[in-house]
Amino acid sequence: MKKELFKRFILLFAVCMTLIMGGCVEAKDANATVDSQLPPEPTARPTDTVSFIAAGDNLIHGSIYLQAKNRSANGTYDFDYVYQNTEDYFKSFDVRFINQETIVNSAFPPSTYPQFSTPVEMGDKIISMGFNVVGTSNNHSYDMGATGVYSSLEYWNSQPVVNMGFYTGDDSKDIKYLTKNNITMAFLAYTYGTNGLNISDPNCPKVINIEDFDTIERQVNIAKANADVVIVSCHWGYEDTNEINDLQREVADRLNIMGVDVIIGTHPHVIQTVEWHTNDVNDNKTLICYSLGNFISAQSKANNMIGGLFQFKINKEYDLDGNYKITITEPYFVPTITHYDANYKNIRNYLLKDYTPDLAASHGVVAYDNQFSYNYVENKVYSVIPEEFLLYK
Repeated sequence: MKKELFKRFILLFAVCMTLIMGGCVEAKDANATVDSQLPPEPTARPTDTVSFIAAGDNLIHGSIYLQAKNRSANGTYDFDYVYQNTEDYFKSFDVRFINQETIVNSAFPPSTYPQFSTPVEMGDKIISMGFNVVGTSNNHSYDMGATGVYSSLEYWNSQPVVNMGFYTGDDSKDIKYLTKNNITMAFLAYTYGTNGLNISDPNCPKVINIEDFDTIERQVNIAKANADVVIVSCHWGYEDTNEINDLQREVADRLNIMGVDVIIGTHPHVIQTVEWHTNDVNDNKTLICYSLGNFISAQSKANNMIGGLFQFKINKEYDLDGNYKITITEPYFVPTITHYDANYKNIRNYLLKDYTPDLAASHGVVAYDNQFSYNYVENKVYSVIPEEFLLYK
């Protein structure tokens, strides 16, 4: 009897333990199921980014287009040689700006200083290099009169580029936009003057003077309402000086207060400083390169041989609610050199990091300005561009 009761007790104990253990397992599995069904932690949308690079004055003197004609086998113009040492650098950037200093057109034959006309093959070349934003507002915009303007616009409007600089008076058409990687950029361009030349044709698009602040403010406000970033090309400053003048400072102050995000300076044909510009009126912050110098030219002063590329990133950063803010980061100035052999032969450009003391010693500019040397170039770059912005070696 006792043995029978003991057996029953053992059997009952085993059943209870089985139920208890089974219940624990079931509870664990249930919890695991609940955990797996919890929604993931919310995350913000990944940041959108645009990489931007700007080149300075594409100043096409006679020596440049004549060598291009001599290199062509079919009577046109082959500009490949000029940029063969620099063009690969642009390939990784989303937006590539250049100041086309001389008027590209097919209405007039090529001509050099003081009134420039440049063959359309130059436009074809810079487009093949990936430039997709072209500035045409400068002191040589009217060199070929209204006919030159019409011809130039006919060319640029037929190409896959944003061309900015000539205005009709219709802001809806005159303010140019480009969207890349979900970031919309607005582009405006102004010049200090046109070398005393005017266009009387009332229907011809014209440039806007850099001191026409009412028009500029109106356009900037429209651009801000329709774009994430406003970028302005300013053709300003005194030629052949690395110093900023009073008008540049005034324009920079005004554009900064208006809310312009980036200013790209051209015209002095030499490099000028880079800065983040702020003011005492509001919290606006503007990235400014006051002058990029020449991208290419056949000028004859040592200082004219030094140019630069200006690069930065535009970021669209999102929060958990989908709101975003725009930041501009990694601003760098990349020095370049225009080089030619004796008598302005074989004109081409280099990144300074690829240039050598031997090349500098052979530069044809030494015949006209003997202060040019590799050390001269390095000293000039380091004295003009703040180290925090300099991307050299």
